[in-house]
Amino acid sequence: MRKLILSLSLLLLTLTAYGQKYFITNQYAYDLFLVNPADAGNNSKCISFNGFYQKQWFGVDLAPTTQLFSFQAPLTSTLGSGTYIFNDRNGNYNRMGLQQSVSVEIKLRENRHGFTSLHFGLSAVIDHTSLDYANLSEGASIDPVLSGAGESGTGFNANTGIMLEVNNYHIGVALSELFAQNNPMYQSEWEPQTGPAIHAHAGTSWKIPDRDIYIEPLFYYRRDQNTDSRFDANLKLYLPTLDPNFAFWGILAYRRSMDEQLGRDLGLGTTVGIDYRSFSFGIEHQLGLTSAQKQFGSAFLLVAGYRICSDKSKRAMPCTQKDAIIKAAQRDKDRGLKGIKDATAK
Repeated sequence: MRKLILSLSLLLLTLTAYGQKYFITNQYAYDLFLVNPADAGNNSKCISFNGFYQKQWFGVDLAPTTQLFSFQAPLTSTLGSGTYIFNDRNGNYNRMGLQQSVSVEIKLRENRHGFTSLHFGLSAVIDHTSLDYANLSEGASIDPVLSGAGESGTGFNANTGIMLEVNNYHIGVALSELFAQNNPMYQSEWEPQTGPAIHAHAGTSWKIPDRDIYIEPLFYYRRDQNTDSRFDANLKLYLPTLDPNFAFWGILAYRRSMDEQLGRDLGLGTTVGIDYRSFSFGIEHQLGLTSAQKQFGSAFLLVAGYRICSDKSKRAMPCTQKDAIIKAAQRDKDRGLKGIKDATAK
């Protein structure tokens, strides 16, 4: 078992060191600014906190475990901020870090027909990695790279992105890992070259007429310098209850690798959640479809959130910024029509 854990740890170390933080980009459906800083603090009406705890491979010692905390807040009517800290452990390998994102919104149009906005974002990232050799099996000592009790290093990087919003529709593109690898743990000439990864997303929020039922499809595509690519399709649903303090929500997610000619299924994700006033709770079951994932089992993700809104609303489904603008535009339109009718009557 220890040899198996060692092999898995070294494999995951390679994937994590050169990948684009897969344990983070799986959470974008809850906080889009995790992959595109242009979305940071996009809701100018609310401050939000989200916490995530992910556990994989139950029954395996030192199995992958991730904790992540995110915070979003509007700084002004056109500036937003998003922060997250994370701690990720894969076997004897550990990675922790902080990302700070800032976004700016340029309003191109805002009238009775809706609005159009262009968002720009930039984020700075710092992370610390470490590898503990103390728990490795005796056979690992023959590897000349593994010397001493362990090693560690700290690196920094930056991400940038742009997003276009037209009423309830949005589309965006982001670049992560803009700088070359500068963590001293990976400065060997044998390390592969790294470079920016491209993230693209598109989605909308659709409300069923005369019902507080929201349907939010979201599509995501990622590709890095090593042509490692992935496509996701997500569908989020909000359902009200008879009690305005409670609401149900859920997410269906499909993930697919696009590396091969015909692609390959990576997994399915199903989340069920409940909102109580300003609190939100959810649990996601990630069903892996690759051979390795089927052997070691699925993963579970716990999600918890809290929001503070400027209108002091405590309803489980508060109005979003987009809804408020559209409703205000509709009120202006109705008032305009009423003014015309009153003038005609006189």
